[in-house]
Amino acid sequence: MRMNNKTWQYLLGLESVDIVLDWHKKLYNRELSTRRANEITSAAKQAKEYFRNAENAANTVRPLLTFYGIASLARATLLLLKPGHGEESLVRGHGLETTDWSNTLSGDLSTALKSIGNLKIRTSAGLFSDFLKQTENHICIHARSSAVDWRLSYPQPPLGVELTFEALLFRVPDLWRILPKSEIGSHFASVNEMSYADADGFFANVNSKQFEAFQASYVDLGYEVTPNGDLSKIKCNSQVFDAALPQFMHAYVNKMFGSIPSLHIAKPIQKDIRLSELAIAYMLSYFLGMLTRYFPTHWVALHSGTKGDVLWPTVSAAQSYVETVFPEMIIELIQDKLSGAREAEVKEKKGEKGSGSD
Repeated sequence: MRMNNKTWQYLLGLESVDIVLDWHKKLYNRELSTRRANEITSAAKQAKEYFRNAENAANTVRPLLTFYGIASLARATLLLLKPGHGEESLVRGHGLETTDWSNTLSGDLSTALKSIGNLKIRTSAGLFSDFLKQTENHICIHARSSAVDWRLSYPQPPLGVELTFEALLFRVPDLWRILPKSEIGSHFASVNEMSYADADGFFANVNSKQFEAFQASYVDLGYEVTPNGDLSKIKCNSQVFDAALPQFMHAYVNKMFGSIPSLHIAKPIQKDIRLSELAIAYMLSYFLGMLTRYFPTHWVALHSGTKGDVLWPTVSAAQSYVETVFPEMIIELIQDKLSGAREAEVKEKKGEKGSGSD
């Protein structure tokens, strides 16, 4: 992986006190103190150094350095999006916990390596939950272009949600070419066309072959599915859509025409749980970082060519994925928030003009 110069050039804004002050004023129409701005820029600078060191590090430690970089970048972002609060308001801890990893990875090494996909984490109070709250579990949707066509904020998941490593891996479209063969296409389907309006509800055409493996999960939520050759038509009214939003995912690494993140609908992670792609990338990095830190024997064996290493190509691609997409999605989120603030300001000024013309 090479650090994307364009992405990190944009992210230099998080390292500039003047730009951070300007962004915060545009977002919240309030002044940010220089002290608070320094807290944001310091975290952003740390993040870049962690990513830079990860880029040059061996596989033995690279995922751990990447996770520290992701955590620092998340910290900078949530502080920018948390008006009136600073570092002292953040809950200590990662906000994620490993669950019974010692038992999952016990016994013969080759057997343990095959069980890596079964590793579980649990959400808890801490940086991750703060990040999810301040980013509003926000997802930028690319339906037709490299620009953001639409955006959604998923409901905040409760603390204590447990997820397996493979539950996240198998929902990332960028990994589909190297997932174990039995899992290809079974957890996400590419979107050919999509629309939504309050009056008409939600509509999408998706790849039939990919979608059929998990279409029952959407039928159970109240969606109607009509197969039509290579495509399946999914639709629902606005009430169903608002109550049970689809789990959207994109291919950010393997973009269409090199610039358009390819939109997919994924199998819901859990019936009532939806996560932004930023949250999923953060969690994947946590899995990789903690495996590296606390189980170095297993981690080194996994990437050194050992019996039981069937998941290594997928895990390696997941590492490249989080390194690439998390910084890109952070700047996309900030730009989308700034765009939304500008649009709100324009609407407000138009409203003032209208009320003053009587």
